[in-house]
Amino acid sequence: MEKKGLASIIVLNWNGIGFTKQCLYSIKNNTLHKPVEVIVVDNGSDKSNVRALGTLKKNGLINRLILNRENKGFAFANNQGFDVAKGEYLFMLNNDTLVTKGWLLNAVKLMQSSEKMVAVGCRLVDLMPYREKNFAIMPDRAVKTTCGAAMLISKKALKRIGKLDAAHFSPIYGEETDWCYRARSKGYKIMETDKSIVVHLGSQDTKKGRGKEAAFELLNTHRLKAMLFNLSIPQFLGHMPGLGLIFVRAVRSGMLFPLLRSYWSNARNSAKILEERRKRNAKLL
Repeated sequence: MEKKGLASIIVLNWNGIGFTKQCLYSIKNNTLHKPVEVIVVDNGSDKSNVRALGTLKKNGLINRLILNRENKGFAFANNQGFDVAKGEYLFMLNNDTLVTKGWLLNAVKLMQSSEKMVAVGCRLVDLMPYREKNFAIMPDRAVKTTCGAAMLISKKALKRIGKLDAAHFSPIYGEETDWCYRARSKGYKIMETDKSIVVHLGSQDTKKGRGKEAAFELLNTHRLKAMLFNLSIPQFLGHMPGLGLIFVRAVRSGMLFPLLRSYWSNARNSAKILEERRKRNAKLL
C-alpha cells in the first residue's frame, strides 16, 4: 500500500506566465497524489507576471509564492523552494511543462520502493508525440543522472547530499547532473519511470534568455564540469562514447565551435576544478 506524504512541487517563473499558468492548472487537474503544496519562485519577472502570479495564488493554485528582485538562476531559486518546502518529497518541475494523470503518484511510489532511492526522473515527452501516442513505454530503469525539468527528490536525501550547487552551476544547466553524481557517490540510487509522463513544451526560459549557440555552449560547459568535479578516471572514461556522440552531433549541426569553447572554458579553469574535486573527495573519506 502506498504511504502518503506531503509532496512539495517547485515551479520557477521568469516572464513566462502563460506557460506557468498552464502548468499550474495541469497540476491541479492531474495530480492524484495527496497532499501537495505548490511553491512558485519568480526570478525577477516584470510587474504583469507578478500580478498574475498573485491572482493565481489567490485562486488557490499556488500555496507559497517567493518573489526575487532579479533572476537568481535555476539552482538558487530551486534551493529557495527547498528551504520553505514542508513536504517529505520535493518535485522540481519546469514551468514549460504539462503534467499528465498519475504523474506524481507513480513517481512517489517508485521513490518508496527502496530506502536507497533518492531521486526519480519522469518521462519527458514533446507535445506532438504525446498527442499522437507516438513514443515507446520503457520499464523503470536505474540511471546515472536524470533531468531537473521533472525530478522528484527525497527531502531526507537532500539533507544528506546537500542542495543544488548554485555557486558553480549558475545561471542554469548541470546542477541536477552534479547533484545526481554526488548522490551516487554516497551509494544512493536514481531511477527514471515512464509511468510518470510530463509533456515538455521546450526550454522556453533558456530560449528567451540566450541564443542557441550560447545555450549549447553553457550546457556542455556545465555538464563537463559536473563530470570533472565528481567522476573517477574510470567513470569518466566510461562516458567517452557519449561525449564522442555529442561531438559528432555538434559537427553535423554546426555547433562545433560552441562545443570547443565549452572544452576550453573548463581547461582554463582546471585549477579551480581540481580544488573543488579535492574538497568533494575529502568529504567522502
